[in-house]
Amino acid sequence: MATGILLYPRFSEYELSVVLSILTQANHPKVFIGLNKEPVKGEAGLICMPETEISDLNPGLPTSLVLPGVDDFQHLLDEEPLFEFIRTVYERDAVIGAISSAPFLLAKAGVLLDRAYTTGISKQGRQFLGVFSEKNYVDAPYVFDRGILTAKGAYFIDFANKFGQVLELDFNRNWYR
Repeated sequence: MATGILLYPRFSEYELSVVLSILTQANHPKVFIGLNKEPVKGEAGLICMPETEISDLNPGLPTSLVLPGVDDFQHLLDEEPLFEFIRTVYERDAVIGAISSAPFLLAKAGVLLDRAYTTGISKQGRQFLGVFSEKNYVDAPYVFDRGILTAKGAYFIDFANKFGQVLELDFNRNWYR
């Protein structure tokens, strides 16, 4: 029953800070997953070492997944193993949280087609990218729709609290205010 934390180059460290704290506070297992086993440098320069890579992950793990935003996802556009991994986790009915620009990764993987969502990507950006369903977009801090939690980056505390609630974790919701 572990939560996978996806790490890819230029991920947003601060968007993970509170969700990692909540998972830790609740003694909930987490696994840090990379595209490969190489160190991953976040957008602020923090270097993280994945514990495993998407191709080596046990088929039963993770039971939930968090995707941080990324300041520029150009380098991820052709990472088909990443999108296949997201689809596989989605097909197992795992809870998936994606914040800021990360809903793009869900949309490109095809898992947002029938889900309400939000993102930090502008309407013009969503239209340019061509993978979002504009009719399902909700202008809200975060949106939870049938196992998929999406949020705008500035609402990383609300995102983390909602993720912890959805997983029914025991944590102090007021700790982060």
